[in-house]
Amino acid sequence: MKKSKIKISLILYTLIFLFAGFVVFMVSKRSNQPFLAMLIELKFEGEYSQNGGGWQPLSEDTELSAFDGDLLLRGRFDMELPEGACIYFYLNHIGMSVSVNGENIYEMSNEINSDMCGNDWQEWLLPAMAEVDLIEIKLHNPHSYGNKDAYNELLDSLCMSGETQLKKYYEKKERPYRYFCIFILVASIALIGTAIGYQLLHLPNSTLLLKLGLMSLLMAVYMYLDTKDISLRNDKLVFNTYMRQIAMMLATLMLGAGVIEMLQAKWKKLAQIAVYVLLVANFVFMAISLAGVMGIYDTGMYWAVIQGIVCLILIFLCVKEVKNSEKNEQIMLISVVVLMAVLIAELINARLSVWKSGICIKTLFGVLFVLLLIWAVKLVVVNYQASIRAKELEKELKENRITLAMSQIQPHFIYNSLNSIYHLCEKDVELAQKAISDFSDYLQRSLNAADRTTSISFGEELNHVKTYLKLEQLRFGKDLNVVYNIETTAFMLPALSVQPLVENAVKHGICRKEEGGGTVMLTVKECTDCFEVIVSDDGVGFVPGTETQGEGNHVGIRNVRQRLGIMCHATLEIESEPGKGTTSTIRIPKEDEA
Repeated sequence: MKKSKIKISLILYTLIFLFAGFVVFMVSKRSNQPFLAMLIELKFEGEYSQNGGGWQPLSEDTELSAFDGDLLLRGRFDMELPEGACIYFYLNHIGMSVSVNGENIYEMSNEINSDMCGNDWQEWLLPAMAEVDLIEIKLHNPHSYGNKDAYNELLDSLCMSGETQLKKYYEKKERPYRYFCIFILVASIALIGTAIGYQLLHLPNSTLLLKLGLMSLLMAVYMYLDTKDISLRNDKLVFNTYMRQIAMMLATLMLGAGVIEMLQAKWKKLAQIAVYVLLVANFVFMAISLAGVMGIYDTGMYWAVIQGIVCLILIFLCVKEVKNSEKNEQIMLISVVVLMAVLIAELINARLSVWKSGICIKTLFGVLFVLLLIWAVKLVVVNYQASIRAKELEKELKENRITLAMSQIQPHFIYNSLNSIYHLCEKDVELAQKAISDFSDYLQRSLNAADRTTSISFGEELNHVKTYLKLEQLRFGKDLNVVYNIETTAFMLPALSVQPLVENAVKHGICRKEEGGGTVMLTVKECTDCFEVIVSDDGVGFVPGTETQGEGNHVGIRNVRQRLGIMCHATLEIESEPGKGTTSTIRIPKEDEA
């Protein structure tokens, strides 16, 4: 009996569950909402008339340009749709209205207000219609740049779905691309952080890395927002449009700013002028859109013209620079040239629509961004190795500063200076006091140089040189003639880098002339890419290659050259001819003199 009841209960429970499933299935099937569980692509079949022209058949191969005027479509969907069906379509900066049998039942346009201009998905709940009802769709494009394929995009996007299913469809479709954009975004932030750290440590290429990092960050924002489903993930239409457009403008601006860092001074000023023009243009376009005169999207055509011209100028300068660059620099310059060339092509394509807008620049940027990351990693390794070497050099440099400072306080120089002051005390007390003050300043500056770890202004070094020469003129009188030809003092250099050269000119040049007397000239020039400090004399000179035979002279010149190279990437060249004199030339690059 009990077994029988159990079997009956099991059968009843099984039947109720099966019936419940049958009820859910049948009710869902007969309802008007089966489409909510899937995305069904739709086709509009019929004919079209553009800009008031004659009616032509509409097919899948029909190419419609949004730049050729308003478009009127009439016909029906390719399948019977139930009342209340939710039709989705993609509006790319265009307006749309729908009529059924001549009665306007739907109208949507983001173009009425320039601030509301954008691209987004819209929905239309289908009213009750018979098979013979005629649907008319009117499309309007108020723009002349950037959305030529907007009509085709709308027709290709027609689908019957729910918003959730539409989001899921595009989320799956765009997922790899979106993840790549997020990767670029995060990696760019890391590059910017690295560049800021390099700047604080005064490491080379930090400014270039910072500008390219900012370019990559802005490009990642542009790429993330420039997707068909952005309005499904973020319905803030104005934010999407303005952020996308401005991110693109600023990304290309930072690309130009990065090019400036890659060029030598010969071409740098022209590149700066071109990029500053673009900067001002960006500011003007943003100000116009803020004032409501014109939407940011409509400024695109004018921006594209200026951006294209600037890119052509920068490409020309980069090609010129490639010839005289090292291999690593050539790779960077060539990469930038290719990127700007593709950018120009994309600006033209925004009007012609030969290929899908943005696909080339996005693909190329993705490849070049990987190269940028590799370069940044190599830069980190190089700077780490350099930091280890720098610690070794720091100790050596400190020892050299002490050696150099002490080498300036020669016993003979002290004796000769004091002897000259001694005789002055009997002849001219006031001049003797001034000489004592100069001698004290000279000793103090020489000793302080041992503690200087940073560069000093040339003006400070010049004062030390003048003090030294004044003391020497006490000794030699009119036999030592000094000429100053100073164009500028607005640059930095290591302490005691000019004075030893002047001392060599006096000690090893003028003093060794048999006939006695001579001239020491100190000249400072501002060149295009560097500052030149020239110390020349008309002394005895020497045969090139023998200038370091004297141990004291050898240490002094070696220390000066080493400190110039380490502290400001400067060079020291010495030229001499027996019987005619010696010329020592320091060249300090402008980008490194600070």
